[in-house]
Amino acid sequence: MIRMMRAELYSLRTTPGPWLTLLAVGLAQFFALLVIGMQGDPAAAWAGLGPSAGELTGYPMLLLGVMAATHEHRFRTIVPVVLTTPGRFRVLTAKAASLAMVAALAAAVSQTFWLGTAVARHGGPAMRTGHLADLARLYAFTIGGVVLLGLFGVALGAIVRNAATAFVILPVGALVEAMVPLTRYHGPFTSGLAAFGPNGGPGTPFLTGWTVVALAFAAIAVRWDITD
Repeated sequence: MIRMMRAELYSLRTTPGPWLTLLAVGLAQFFALLVIGMQGDPAAAWAGLGPSAGELTGYPMLLLGVMAATHEHRFRTIVPVVLTTPGRFRVLTAKAASLAMVAALAAAVSQTFWLGTAVARHGGPAMRTGHLADLARLYAFTIGGVVLLGLFGVALGAIVRNAATAFVILPVGALVEAMVPLTRYHGPFTSGLAAFGPNGGPGTPFLTGWTVVALAFAAIAVRWDITD
């Protein structure tokens, strides 16, 4: 498993998709800060730290997860991988674990960026820098939510095996969910929009549940023969 994870991390490191995704994440952070700015009220600024970092990092990680799970199908390099690996579930596990590591690192850097910006404007005490438990919860929910979105992307990519198809499903699914009050912020595509905050959000349990369900379906899907 360690060997497979190293291979997955090497693949992520040596292909342009992940680097372009991380560049997009960084640009989105700066653009949001320049256009939207930091909340003038310290309490509002503190409450917005998680959503700012989580949403702007989580959804790009979802797209990266899709790419990580589908690029080998696109270039047909998945065939020798599954032929030489005992158990296709191990391939999915290695992809998911590698993506989770990248997502966690990106989330931690993003949250530090927003926290540092808030501290520069409102001061450390207002941003609870002296309360390690509060900061730990903030980082835990941000990193956890971003990782869940990344894993959901891996699962979706493993199920459909085609990035273009997944990139159509995502916006269409999000649009449909947003239009229906019952599924808005509760469905698999929009729950991430309500999953971040200093103590999580109402979408956190839904995002967790949908990710678990998606990974379960992905585990079944990877057992199918590679015929596409």
